[in-house]
Amino acid sequence: MDSKSSDLSNVTQPEGWNAADKNLLAATLSATPAQRLAWLEEALLLAYASGALKPRALITKDDWDAASSGAR
Repeated sequence: MDSKSSDLSNVTQPEGWNAADKNLLAATLSATPAQRLAWLEEALLLAYASGALKPRALITKDDWDAASSGAR
């Protein structure tokens, strides 16, 4: 994979996009995988803290084995 930053000048935006929208798009498209993962982790923490997501119970090894063996 090329380590140079990509040129985002060829990205087309719909009519009416302002500078803030263009900057957000450029920042989003140029984010590294680590930055995207950090954002996702923060979004999940916020979702749990706000109650939008409920924590799941851990699955036991026996339940995992039963599910992966094709028993449905």
